[in-house]
Amino acid sequence: MNKTPQQVRLIHNPNAGQKGFSKTTLGKLIKKQGFRVDYASSEKKSLKDIRPDTSFIAIAGGDGTIRKTIIRLLNKKLRLKRPIALLPMGTANNIATSLGISQNVTQNVSSWKHFNIRKFDIGQISSIAGTSFFLESFGFGIFPKLMKQMEDYQRPENASTEEELTYALDLLQQIATQYKAKKCTLEIEGKLIEDSFLLIEVMNISRLGPNLKLAVDADPGDGFFDVVMVRKNQRQSLCTFIENTINGKTSQFPIKPIRTKSMKVKWNGQDCHTDDQQISFLKNKKLSINLMHSLIEVIVGDDKLV
Repeated sequence: MNKTPQQVRLIHNPNAGQKGFSKTTLGKLIKKQGFRVDYASSEKKSLKDIRPDTSFIAIAGGDGTIRKTIIRLLNKKLRLKRPIALLPMGTANNIATSLGISQNVTQNVSSWKHFNIRKFDIGQISSIAGTSFFLESFGFGIFPKLMKQMEDYQRPENASTEEELTYALDLLQQIATQYKAKKCTLEIEGKLIEDSFLLIEVMNISRLGPNLKLAVDADPGDGFFDVVMVRKNQRQSLCTFIENTINGKTSQFPIKPIRTKSMKVKWNGQDCHTDDQQISFLKNKKLSINLMHSLIEVIVGDDKLV
């Protein structure tokens, strides 16, 4: 008896950075590996009418598309929960890179026949304004400032991904040199930390922004956040690390993160982000940040994190 091919729900961002992978091309590629495909554009109701026999959900796009889709799943209280396969097609692709998932689309699809499942934690932010979630990181300071300034970036028609990342790193270096440190109060593991900071990042994965590896040991399935804090007097260490990255020098981020499952924070500034989205922040209002362990499952080829 012939085995019925597995059903895949493909959620695709047709405007993703990696060209050459249209709806038709991706569909043919997946079918060639012996799967049935149910297509949905990420720009529409991508989680509507998912077939009951769907084996897993494949997301083709950048970090923003991945986050948007997974947050929609969470908002549906996981009624449509399935393992998730990532086909990274953005600029930085921090989520896939942190999981060791290749950007080679053909290679990824061919690995779906024999794959491993990696549990993936989700961050939850609670305040008087409500509750929100993050996959990558939540933080304050220079990175949301970078996001704001990158809104004015006009990518040249023939610019490569590497050129775009270099532009972002150069801009980040300028911001890090000039940014005014802000006061912040944190409660972590029963300890009170008060100081002026250039950045605070509650990280679930190892990379942030223009592919900067700030938390070398971060594992999105280990049940812990890695909290990266750069104080006012550590500005030069941060700038040197960014400069080394721009120049292609391999170096480990010099400031060791604090590992925790939960924390509370007050920030005396306005620059704030959740993953790749700038958000409004209630100045000097206390936020509670908690980790929701192993909430989703991601398909990976091996157990190596990078």
